[in-house]
Amino acid sequence: MAGLREWLDGEGTPVTAQPKATGAIIYYQDPDGKPAYSTTPRQTRDGRAFRAVRASEDVSFEERPPATADATPRRILYYRNPMGLPDTSPTPKKDSMGMDYIPVYEGEDDGSPVVRVPLGVDFH
Repeated sequence: MAGLREWLDGEGTPVTAQPKATGAIIYYQDPDGKPAYSTTPRQTRDGRAFRAVRASEDVSFEERPPATADATPRRILYYRNPMGLPDTSPTPKKDSMGMDYIPVYEGEDDGSPVVRVPLGVDFH
């Protein structure tokens, strides 16, 4: 089928379903998706131009918190000891083992001694 590649990306997803790339060009990638990259415009051996990769398209391995529908910031009431001890702090701090105290937000404090750790918390 002539023109099918123009409608679908390499994974079979319609090209129109992908968001428009934004940001500066940060590198160039082989047009076939091979692991060949360049910091400057370049061509393949058969004369095809490498594809410009913009900042919004770059792969990131950093963990990001999930996007929430409610963009209003939540107010932190206090910080609770990560091991469940009754110790609290009005400011962020670490316990004797170097673990970060856990923020308790408005509406989360039910007076229970149970410590709820949100998903994605890293105790470094």
